[in-house]
Amino acid sequence: MSRHAVIDVGSNTIHLLVGEVDGGSVLPVTGEKVSARLGSGVEKTGRIQERRLAVAADAIDLFARISTLNGVPEPVILATSAVRDAENGPELADQVQETTGLGMRLISGEEEALLGFRGAISAVADGEGVNAPKLVVDLGGGSAQFIFGAAGNGPEERVSLPLGSNRTTERFVESDPPRAEELERLREGVLRLLPRWELPAETAVVGVGGSARAILKILRERLTVERLRELAAEVSDRPSAVLAREHGLAPERARVLPAAITTLAAVLEHFERPELVVARGGLREGALLTFAEELGETGTLIGDKA
Repeated sequence: MSRHAVIDVGSNTIHLLVGEVDGGSVLPVTGEKVSARLGSGVEKTGRIQERRLAVAADAIDLFARISTLNGVPEPVILATSAVRDAENGPELADQVQETTGLGMRLISGEEEALLGFRGAISAVADGEGVNAPKLVVDLGGGSAQFIFGAAGNGPEERVSLPLGSNRTTERFVESDPPRAEELERLREGVLRLLPRWELPAETAVVGVGGSARAILKILRERLTVERLRELAAEVSDRPSAVLAREHGLAPERARVLPAAITTLAAVLEHFERPELVVARGGLREGALLTFAEELGETGTLIGDKA
């Protein structure tokens, strides 16, 4: 087994994953996360707040040190939607280079989708039909990746859309808790943007990301479109601070959860799928698998370091 590490700089949270790659699986060694909320306000201003850049740079420096302590002195650092979309995103890459000596890769929406698909497929249990076609929905804070394909053949369709839960909350939801009409406008906005793909009848929808995992934590049952709609109404009858306390969620996760639930319910509605399966694997696992595979050939992950 080979050991690798990735620091995933997301719109809500910065994650570290150190893992050992064994064939097509990732065995976690350690993981850390910090909520920097880099995407907060980017939808309206086009810029990451300076104080959040500083928090992110410090977190990445800390995670690089933790990675070294766990046997990986040069973790791969990947930045996604918030850093990619903000006009001052490159400033974070400069700070990271200065403090850690490591380059940060601003990956494209397509690259993000491919890594998320690979990680999600690797985490789906055999009993859930690992070789059947899947629509992987990687719902982040700034964007959502939609990837259709099967494990044996790889992605057949993919698209990155501005439907991350931070972004849709800022765009459609002004109240805390949200009003029913705000979530309805959000639902309609999501349906307008979703791709018109014709999916085989046996296609399963696989949800990836912190919001999908939070939903499963709350419900612990089949995530049908009807149950997701009910849950959206249930979590919208009290402020996000109360929701966070009741379910052990980070406050920033609770704030965007109604938008995330509404988005995922709209996806099931749009593609006429019966339920959502949540995978505990995604971009980070996909990155480790890709890194382990390509290291023997090129010594790099997806492209050269920034």
